[in-house]
Amino acid sequence: MSDAVQKPQVATPPEGIAERRTAKRVAVEIFARERDSERLFVHPATNLSASGIFLESHSYSQRNAIDRRFVELEFELPESEHTVVVRGEVIGTRRVRGYSHGLAVRFLDLDDDTHGLIDDFVERQRAMGAAEGPVSEAAPTGV
Repeated sequence: MSDAVQKPQVATPPEGIAERRTAKRVAVEIFARERDSERLFVHPATNLSASGIFLESHSYSQRNAIDRRFVELEFELPESEHTVVVRGEVIGTRRVRGYSHGLAVRFLDLDDDTHGLIDDFVERQRAMGAAEGPVSEAAPTGV
């Protein structure tokens, strides 16, 4: 067995679709909480960078988020006790896996410490060989 570090898989968008993400990203299996007035939605997150996150959502919460355009999110990074609290802008939507929906969210006003925490997490995961996440999340459709 080799002790060499695996190189992360690099996803490329399908032909004709421009890559819009600039920050390094990693596939994740975490949950993000979204507050909408008195309601709380919990979304599986499948992709994370220091500039945004991709969330799976059911159609009701997706329509709601698109109508509001901005979302308030909270989530924890694995191996961290810090809760990330961030306001995000819904910049795209996509049907994923044929039955659920997805929201591409760009972080707004992320403080430097939290940005660094997420960026460090992404770098550690990539160094351990984690993938960047599904190519289908590379260029979400417009909102």
